[in-house]
Amino acid sequence: MSLLTAAAHVLGLSPNTFVVTVGMAAVGMAAGVVGCFSVLRRRALVGDAAAHATLPGVAIAFAITGSRGLPVLLLGAALSAVASLGVLVLLRRFTRTREDAATAIVIGVSFGVGVALISGLVARGVPGSGGLERFLLGSTASLSTADATMLVVVSLVAMALVAAFTKEATLVSFDPGFAAAAGWPVWWIDFALVALTAVMVVVGLPAAGAVLVTALVVIPPVAARQWTDRVGVMLVLAGLFGLAASLLGVALSATIPGLATGPMVVLAASAIFTVSLLLAPKRGLLAIAMRARQPLSLPLERAQP
Repeated sequence: MSLLTAAAHVLGLSPNTFVVTVGMAAVGMAAGVVGCFSVLRRRALVGDAAAHATLPGVAIAFAITGSRGLPVLLLGAALSAVASLGVLVLLRRFTRTREDAATAIVIGVSFGVGVALISGLVARGVPGSGGLERFLLGSTASLSTADATMLVVVSLVAMALVAAFTKEATLVSFDPGFAAAAGWPVWWIDFALVALTAVMVVVGLPAAGAVLVTALVVIPPVAARQWTDRVGVMLVLAGLFGLAASLLGVALSATIPGLATGPMVVLAASAIFTVSLLLAPKRGLLAIAMRARQPLSLPLERAQP
């Protein structure tokens, strides 16, 4: 009996539900933390490009190995995501294509190739290819204990790396010019942040799928940004928001039959963002509206006759 299964029995929960909850909670929390620097660097769409580029890697990894094991498929997805980011860098550096246009090209082409490969494998009746389409929208029901353990380990390592290099990542995110002048390896730090985002996108595939996984990396940090100006506080809040969205999404999916877990997690994260957008004390829309309605206080300094 595995540790997760034993914990499920101790808590009186269904082992499958507990495995899904643990895996989703780890992914949601780590995605929120890692995504903070993508949001601060204004590179949220880079994660979207990596997410859509994972599908070709999944299809090619299955076609080469014939294995449906999650580690093998995620390795193929990771290689494909890194390759797409390389193409994105080349388009931006050696052509006159703008960054947004280059990102849109990578998203569209890679997603089209992935869907074509997966549908082609299914149409040809390749044994075992019938379940690959679950990576489009995610399929937490297929998570095994080993899969959830892998997601937890990768998520913990990602959060540990962010915690260890928060100062360097913050400096590069806010003032890369100063960081370069001070002798910091800006390119390598920037690449590490992009690679870490790509890793979290790949890890989130089983949970939310290629279409929705970017929301886990973007929405919690954007919601956290409404509440604070401090990077450390933002990291903590983003992780908590990602964790809360994951737990709420799993609970809704387990309670209401027929609701997929991944979309429910994204909707829960959207609800957290909506509340933050309205109620945050400084940037919230209600606070802005209240400040706008307050009369201007003019100094009462008038010379006495």
